[in-house]
Amino acid sequence: MASSEIEVVSSDSKTQKNPTEVPVIDVFSASAYGDFQKLRKFVEQDGASLSNPDVHGYYALHWAALNNFPDIAQYIIEHGDDVNASENIQQTALHWTAVQGAIAAADVLLQNGARVEAADVNGYR
Repeated sequence: MASSEIEVVSSDSKTQKNPTEVPVIDVFSASAYGDFQKLRKFVEQDGASLSNPDVHGYYALHWAALNNFPDIAQYIIEHGDDVNASENIQQTALHWTAVQGAIAAADVLLQNGARVEAADVNGYR
C-alpha cells in the first residue's frame, strides 16, 4: 500500500477477532479475564463449583482479586468461595490484591471478612 492511501478497517467486533484472545473455558479463566457472563453460566447453568482450586491450587477468587474484578469477586464470595482460602504457599486472595495494588477488589474482600493478619509461608501479611 502506498503511503498516501488510507486503509479502511471495519470496526464491527463480530468480524474482528483478537488473534491472541485467550479462550474462557472454566470458572478460573472467566474470573481471571473478567468474563462475568461466562462465569455465571459455568456456575448457574453448568453447576461448576467456586470452592475448589484449579490444578495449580489457585481459586477463582484469587484470579478475580489479582486482576481487580470486584464485581466478580463479590459474586464468587456469594456463591461459595471462602474469602480466606489459601493456595499452595498460603497466600489468600487479599495477598494477591496487595501484589497488584488491586484496591477495589481488596475492598470487597475486606468487607466480606478477609483476614488482614493471614500470613503466607514467608510470613508476608
